[in-house]
Amino acid sequence: MPQGISSRLPARCRVVLIDAHSAIVEMLQQVVESVPGYKVVGSASAAAAAFELCRREQPDLIILDLVLPPRSGLALLTDLQAACPNVRVIIFSGDLHASAIERALSAGVHGLVEKIAGLDEFREALRAVSSGSVYFCRSASDEIRKLVNLKPTQTARLTEREKGVLQAIANGFSSKEISSRMGISIHTVVNHRTRLMKKTGLRGAAQLARYAAQIGLVENVVNAAATGG
Repeated sequence: MPQGISSRLPARCRVVLIDAHSAIVEMLQQVVESVPGYKVVGSASAAAAAFELCRREQPDLIILDLVLPPRSGLALLTDLQAACPNVRVIIFSGDLHASAIERALSAGVHGLVEKIAGLDEFREALRAVSSGSVYFCRSASDEIRKLVNLKPTQTARLTEREKGVLQAIANGFSSKEISSRMGISIHTVVNHRTRLMKKTGLRGAAQLARYAAQIGLVENVVNAAATGG
């Protein structure tokens, strides 16, 4: 986990589980609540019930399967984001194929974890995403690299200082931490972040972190961070 992330863990993270299989939900609840500071506030196995639950509870984090009756998890995601604008989302699925990963990234999810992943990896994703990072499991990272290679990214012209700020964002540092590490004012950091979004056409720190991975500013997409600080 990137330096500085642990200090931003929420004091209490409220989690909603959305999965069509009750056995998976029971297992996830045990795993989530085994981590100090995390509480499952509800679960749902169908899209309509999931939407009502999230609208009512306003969770900090949603763990979402891709397959839900009668809609897909990604189709539901837009509604969930509208109902809970500050929520962070981990896709936990047994079907992380290339097109699903591409759609999930476009939808702005913060984590992708396969259902065959070990529990330690799931806990790592849980902590990373709830602390403001993005987390992509190894197989998802490999697919992301393939997508990047198949669809060349139009690389923005960035100054060395902008690259430094972008790299720091991708490594999980807040604006205050970037200011201290680079010896520049917070106001200057904010200006650089604004210019980065304008030059790249991207929105938000999560997309900037993924872009940093695409152009080689971070070694691995698996723990590329996306703090909003």
